[in-house]
This record gives sequence, structure tokens and C-alpha cells, in this order.
Amino acid sequence: MTTTLTRDALAALLDGVAQDMIRDKDELTTLDAELGDGDLGRTTEWGFTAIREALASGDAASEPDMGKMLFKCGKAFADKAPSSFGALMGAAFMKGGMALKGKNEANLSDIADAVETALNALMERGGAKLGDKTMLDAMHPAIGAMRTQDAAAPLGAFFTAAAEAAQAGALATQGMQSQIGRASWQGERSAGKMDPGARAIAMMFAAAARHSA
Repeated sequence: MTTTLTRDALAALLDGVAQDMIRDKDELTTLDAELGDGDLGRTTEWGFTAIREALASGDAASEPDMGKMLFKCGKAFADKAPSSFGALMGAAFMKGGMALKGKNEANLSDIADAVETALNALMERGGAKLGDKTMLDAMHPAIGAMRTQDAAAPLGAFFTAAAEAAQAGALATQGMQSQIGRASWQGERSAGKMDPGARAIAMMFAAAARHSA
């Protein structure tokens, strides 16, 4: 039963998440087409392909520091996926990585701290707040679920709890009106549709649960 992430385990987990997100990109394309310009699937594919490349042979491949590795993965994502989502997801990885700087192993509390650091960075960078119908509405409940887990909980259960909470948050965005970005142009018509960014977050946590079980 694993309750911590080593540097190598984190790299393997990120690669697994990247593979799953690339595989399931069409779902995000469909969701994004209802609220935006339908490019989220392509952005996801580009960004996570860049992460896989960075981990295999790029800047992150030989980086022993978990935080610096995440930072380099985030930079790769942002550089190869030039869009608002790409910039935000890149920032999430980079800023979240700062919470793990200097570590080669992270416990459950460390992981939750990193995700919360990423959330705060996204709120500052993107100007969104909870309830604006964005990825934040999935990240915030996921962090809450992480914080309620026992310190000795296995990683699979830890990420499963986060994934379930994130998906509940994503579903809740159906009752919200988009306040940020292209989706906000739809006004009241945006209600009744799930935010694709929130769904992407839920998918990422679900993938993390699968690859850490």
C-alpha cells in the first residue's frame, strides 16, 4: 500500500495521466464545442504530448527535484499548447510544482498543498473565482476531499476521492452561468452545460487514481 509519491513514481503517474487525457480528448472537444470554439481536445493533446516528451527525453527527464520537474512539465505544456487553457494548465503545473521544490518524495498533505497552490495561482492569473463556471469549480472540491483523507490512505483511494469530488464539482457547473472567457459570451445560454475545463480536471484526477491504484 503506497501512501507517498517518489520522484520516479510521480513521473510515471504524470505519463499515465497524459496518455489517458490524450486518449479521451474527443470528449473535451465535444463539451468545448457547446460553450467555446471546440479546441480543448486539441489543446489537451498538444499539451500532454509535450509533457510526455519532456518526461521521456526533454528538460524534465533527468530532473531529480519533484518541484522542478513539475515546473518543466508545465512550461512544456504552455509552450506547445498556445491557448488560454494551455497557459492556465501550464501555470497550474509550474506553480503547483513550487510547493514541492526541493523534494524527492511527497506525502498526501504535500500533494494537497501543491494542488491548492495551483488553484490559488489560477485564481490570480485568470481572474476567476469559485462559481464562475471554470476548472476552479472542480479543483476546489477535489482539494477538500484530499484534506479529509487519512494520512495513511493509499494513493489510489486518495486520488479516487479527489476524482469523485471533482466530477461532482464539474456536474454542478451545469447549473452555473459562465462568467469568464469565450463561454461567457453565451450569457444565460451557457447554463445547463458542463464546463469543459472542470470536466478536464475531473478526468485528470480519475486518471491519477487509475495509475496509482
